[in-house]
Amino acid sequence: MADDNVLNDPGLMDPSTEFGSMMQHAIKLKGAQMEAERRRFDSWPEFFQSTMWMRGEPLELRKLPLKQRLPAAVAIKEKGNAHFREKRFEQAIESYEQALGSFRYAKQLDPDWKKKGIRDETIELVDDLADADAKNGDAKASDATADAEARAAAAEFCVSCYNNLAACYLGRASAGTPPPGGSVAADYALCVAACTAALELRPDCAKALYRRARARTEPASSDASAIDHAIADLAEAARASPDDRAVRALLHKMRADKLAHKSKQSSTFSGMFGRGEIYDAKSLEEQMCRMNAEVASRLEAEKRRTMADCEREALEAEEIVRSLHARGKIAEATQLASKIEEHRQQLADFKRAAESEAAARKTRQPRHIDFRHPTAQQVEDAKKHGVDLYDPVVVEELERLQREKAGGAEGRRARMRRRLAGAR
Repeated sequence: MADDNVLNDPGLMDPSTEFGSMMQHAIKLKGAQMEAERRRFDSWPEFFQSTMWMRGEPLELRKLPLKQRLPAAVAIKEKGNAHFREKRFEQAIESYEQALGSFRYAKQLDPDWKKKGIRDETIELVDDLADADAKNGDAKASDATADAEARAAAAEFCVSCYNNLAACYLGRASAGTPPPGGSVAADYALCVAACTAALELRPDCAKALYRRARARTEPASSDASAIDHAIADLAEAARASPDDRAVRALLHKMRADKLAHKSKQSSTFSGMFGRGEIYDAKSLEEQMCRMNAEVASRLEAEKRRTMADCEREALEAEEIVRSLHARGKIAEATQLASKIEEHRQQLADFKRAAESEAAARKTRQPRHIDFRHPTAQQVEDAKKHGVDLYDPVVVEELERLQREKAGGAEGRRARMRRRLAGAR
């Protein structure tokens, strides 16, 4: 009779059993091997990956010479334009991918790749914009000019398709309507990739430069570096298309915003020196007290976690970043890498604070703050109170106040020692 408790026994794949543990390990190894075999493929943007499994008209067009291929590709692009006008971004993207895939594509050389999986070594990259002669092997030397013209026309066509792809991704991201399984951040990253592809073919393309600038700065996670890159793109776009009002308006806005931010920082201490007198010493003293309290508070909060724990977490997260990069999930990898950088900065801050705390305990003197190497938390806290710890004038004044405070404490201790000696 069957055991009534048989359903309670662990299955063969249960990791608690020896066989299950070995199988789980084997599955992980296989997954890692497959990732390693397709790293190049996973690094490509989606709109290029899709060219490897296209069917129908794009495959037929690839067999034709460039000059004959272009009219049919234009017709595919026009279908995408119709979808775009109705904000059917998914269908528009598919049409633009097919139009581009008629000229630049990934070709799978292994007929059994669906069974074996995607491997970089069996994928051939085909760029007929550069290798058009391969499709026209029987052309005579006198046709060289016609071939060059066909390549130029096809390249300009592809620039237009990349720009339209970027417009789709940007429109979808701006509306906050990513596809199922996608994200707004991924759409912005794809927009940047499409614009970059267009600029590789035509570096002075104003539309691509403008849309890339928007895609870099519209995400909530964009930082000062993204703004600087965007300003550089917009400046180049303004040179290429001086009459483009949208380009000039956005460039003016970004430059004004950046200038206003810098002015706000510099004006904080614009009245600090006047007739040799410090006017805002009280604010600086208050800032020193806040920073001392911040260090003490953070040390208390961190005391349950060791530095080894923090380092281990960072290494594990870096492994995930490498995996995301290998699978082509650039946006997620970038976001996680930024968090890891913050984590490592916090770890470095913790180490410095711990060393400072240990030194303070040994000497029994007030905590010394290294204002020339402030922690990220100290910089952020200072900004909240209008203090720029990267301003050398501010740093010198804070150091002066710190020296005065330390000197005052030492003077009080000396006076106390003299009083005690007199009492004896």
